[in-house]
Amino acid sequence: MALLSRRFQPGPTLGCSILLLALVLAGLSSANPSPTPAPEGGRWSLVQTRVKELVEPLVTRTKDSWQWFWGPSTLRGFVQTYYEDHLQDVGPRARAWLASSKDSLLDRTRSLCPRLLCGGPS
Repeated sequence: MALLSRRFQPGPTLGCSILLLALVLAGLSSANPSPTPAPEGGRWSLVQTRVKELVEPLVTRTKDSWQWFWGPSTLRGFVQTYYEDHLQDVGPRARAWLASSKDSLLDRTRSLCPRLLCGGPS
């Protein structure tokens, strides 16, 4: 009974499914620009026509609203920003880290030398 009392709440899965359906339909419509006409008189052709009338504007709006994302300037801007934020000074940072690691390793080695090799205080 608890399952019947819960209300349906569309989640991200429903949104992704609708977006996927829109993209698939957009790909199908662009792949076949001149569709073959369906035989007249069947109920299925009426359903197909009605679904197409409802989905085509959605597909067109979705494609137009996401056009900015697929453009080269968006990807180039992302890569440039990522480079400036994370990779631009990676060379100097790596050299500084290697130098400090080398100095630290040499200091540890020198501190161990008297005890192991030279027979210093134990």
